[in-house]
Formats: sequence, structure tokens, C-alpha cells
Amino acid sequence: MYVSNLDCPWHMTPFPIQGFYIDSEQDVTALAGFCKFVFIDTLRSKSPQSYKQKEAKPQNSRADTKKNANADSANTQPRRKKILVRRPVKYEIKVPFKKELKKAQSIYRDLDRTVTVMATQLQNRTEVDIASAVENTKLAVASVIRNPDAMIWVTKMKREGTPLYQHAINCAIWAAILGREIGLSEPKLETLATGVVLCKVGLFMLPTSPNTSTEFSGTRENPLYKKHVTLALKLLSQSKSLSKEVINTIATHEERFNGSGFPQQLKDTEIPLFGQIAGLVDYYETSVSSQLNAKPLSPSDALSAMYQERDHLFESELIESFIQALGLFPPGTIVKLNNQQIGVVTSNQKNKRLQPEIVMVLDANQTAVKHRILDLHAYNQNICDEPLEIECCLPAGSYDIDISTLYRKAPSFLSNLFS
Repeated sequence: MYVSNLDCPWHMTPFPIQGFYIDSEQDVTALAGFCKFVFIDTLRSKSPQSYKQKEAKPQNSRADTKKNANADSANTQPRRKKILVRRPVKYEIKVPFKKELKKAQSIYRDLDRTVTVMATQLQNRTEVDIASAVENTKLAVASVIRNPDAMIWVTKMKREGTPLYQHAINCAIWAAILGREIGLSEPKLETLATGVVLCKVGLFMLPTSPNTSTEFSGTRENPLYKKHVTLALKLLSQSKSLSKEVINTIATHEERFNGSGFPQQLKDTEIPLFGQIAGLVDYYETSVSSQLNAKPLSPSDALSAMYQERDHLFESELIESFIQALGLFPPGTIVKLNNQQIGVVTSNQKNKRLQPEIVMVLDANQTAVKHRILDLHAYNQNICDEPLEIECCLPAGSYDIDISTLYRKAPSFLSNLFS
């Protein structure tokens, strides 16, 4: 079936604005996360017979399929088997946001400190303290399990220090959040996050300064950048404290679903699950980071860009699970309402993802206002006029809004807000 329109604005979903074909139950599940109903173009939809005929034809190569898809959106790509997590864990929110936020900040600071020390040791070619980074990563995973929104908010705060170190930490947090969504056990989440936080240690070993190394993070074709995986494996494979899964995560995080990655050009199921997750969160964090990206994307635009790469750069089900885990407006996201006022998202409840709670910071003239909480869902339930909606999601740092400053300037307000 060809989906031609939705019951909500296209910009509030990660789906291509020109419409798209539903090829599987996975697509239906992804749609259900954002829409109650959709509009089907019967003229552009395919009949069951056309699918049978299509199945009888030889499969195109992955590269040919991608090329043809740009010319004709009717071409579809083969799906891999559904991701299976043995005995998946169903997690619940264990701690209120307000209580977990203070712990999350402390954990992040400690992890940032240990990663900074580790990077300095790598650059100076001295003995590397990996154990401290691993233990602090486990504490970050525990926080994500208790309430992922707290760590999501903390990743939005600006900090002093080298952006590349914070990139590694943020990626580990995103990986833990995605792993939590698909039901990985706590030990598996710890293994995954440990692998991800260590993925970029090879960059610290390059013959450049830390600040210069950040330039390579967005240049995958740079020959110097491509050396970082080999350098990391040469060092970390000697460690008896790191599991084979951790090493494999580091070894494969630059591989891509279509075989365009490096260093081994693995593709599809040749890439282990943790390696795929590591690559996906690295792509996302680089897209939204105002420190590593001169033109950062908003969270919704980054997720939309990732969705376009499903079963091309990344496995479709992982992308869809990541979207479900974060929502289009994660906590700490700057948004503009249809009345042109600006706010920051504070909640991420799955039952009202498109109508979250927001801290209002600027009026329609972009003038600072007294902070107040606006629950879009509750507001729209009680009005008869035009509903108030999110018009668009903005990149980090828009209108010079600093999430960490917002928190520091109004701690009592936020304490009441997040209770």
C-alpha cells in the first residue's frame, strides 16, 4: 500500500514527506507510533499479484536497489529477519525524573572525568585506566534503566572540555537507551555501552591534538580517520578485562548495512547487533551535536534522515526501535509552537509523544519570558479554539538557548516541574 497522507503533520514524523510504500509489519508498527490512521493512494498501491510477480524476479543488488529507489520510489529493498533478543526484558520507569536527574548529572560528570583521563593517557602513551571508564559506564546504564529521560536531558547540557570525549559518552547513553527499548538484559546493556564508549579511543591515539581529532569524526573518507579502528583494536584486544563482545563492537562500529563501511566492508547480518547499534548512535549524535557539526540537525530531522537510510546504512528495525525509544521530541529538545513561541521539551511519555510538556522560554517575538510549564495535551483537551501544536523541532543551541543554564537559573522551578 502507498501511504499518501497522515492524520498528523509530516514534519512531526520521520517519514518521507512525499509518501511511501508499506512493505511489512515493521512499517505498520512504525506508523502506529505516530498516527491513528493514514490515507492510502489506491492508484499508486500495488496489488497482491504484483508482489507475487516481483518475488519471481531475480533480486537486484543492494547498490542497484538504492540507485533505482532514487528514481522510482516503488522499488523496495529486501528485509532481513526480525531482530531476536532472547528473553527480552520489559523495563518500567523506576525513579521519578526529578530524583534521577541529580544522579544522572553526577554520573555523567564522573564518566566525563574518567574518559578525559583515559584519553590523556592514550595521547601520552602511558598505562591506560580502562577499568574506571567501564565502571562509570555501568553506572550510566543503571541510570538509563531507572529513567532514561534523565540521561537524555543531561546529554543536552553544554560542558567545558573536549567535544570528542562527550561524543563518546553520549553515544554510549543513546546505545543503552536503544538496548533498553529492544529488551536487552542489564549485563548486555553494560557490555554494549562499554563497547560504544570505547569505540573512538583510536582517535585519541592519532598524531594530532584532541581538538583537531574532532574534525575527523564527520569525515569517514579521511584516510587518517579510518586508522582509528585498527589503533583501538591493537590496544584494547590486549586487555583481559574486556569481553569479546566489547572488542567486536569496536571492530564493527564503522561498518554499514550495505557494505559501504570499513575496515572490512561487512554488510547485513555479517555485522553483529552491537556493532550496528554503535554505528547508528554514532551517526545520530554526530548529526545533532552542535560541537561536532557546524550545521547540526534537530532531533526530528536527524531521525528522519536516518529513516531514509533504513536497510541501506542501518537495519530498518533498529532505526524504528530508536525512534520509538526517543520519540521525535526527546527531553531537552528546543521546539517552536504554531503560535511562534519557543520552548524546551521536558517530558517524553509514550502515550502523548506529539503533545509533550514544555518549558516556555521565548514569546512570539523571541523575547525571554518567565518560565512556565505548558502541557500541550492537557491544554488542547480544554480549549475550543485552534489547537496548540509543535510547528517544528530546532537544532541544539537555537536562539542561544542553553539547557544547562536553564537548569541552573531555575532549579526550584524545575524541581517542581519534574516532580
